[in-house]
Amino acid sequence: MALNHINNTAVRSASGQTLPVIDPATGKAFETIERSNTADIDAAVKAARECYDRTWARTTAAERGRLLMKLSQKVAEHADELAAIEQRDCGKPVAQAKADALALVRYFEFYAGAGDKLHGDTIPYLDGYSVLTWREPHGVTGHVVPWNYPMQIFGRCVGGALA
Repeated sequence: MALNHINNTAVRSASGQTLPVIDPATGKAFETIERSNTADIDAAVKAARECYDRTWARTTAAERGRLLMKLSQKVAEHADELAAIEQRDCGKPVAQAKADALALVRYFEFYAGAGDKLHGDTIPYLDGYSVLTWREPHGVTGHVVPWNYPMQIFGRCVGGALA
């Protein structure tokens, strides 16, 4: 059974309920996942906010980039395994699932390199005023990931938010 991961801990859902994960090729369940609810979301957001306030908000852009690069390397090391999971979960051809895993690697590499290179801008405005944009982590964000491109959308959303 696949558990929720909240506050660096694998936990059951607050509802205690589960859902089957169906292999579209066979129509049979190959895994069970937790059926999460608002209590699980609240717990995850609280844990993420505490982590952000305690650590991530104080992490330099260069260090965030190094951590994202390490994440991209781990994803690359497990690309075949991740592709097999995505293929079975979504019913994708193996080649497309592998391409999605490699795209996930590339998204994390891109954001790893961008974090300390994309700076704020000074925007022309009225005399006597300065308008400055400042790039920093957003804080805790939520992302809806579709069933058909979970790895790619995860990389696009989360990579940018973490950078």
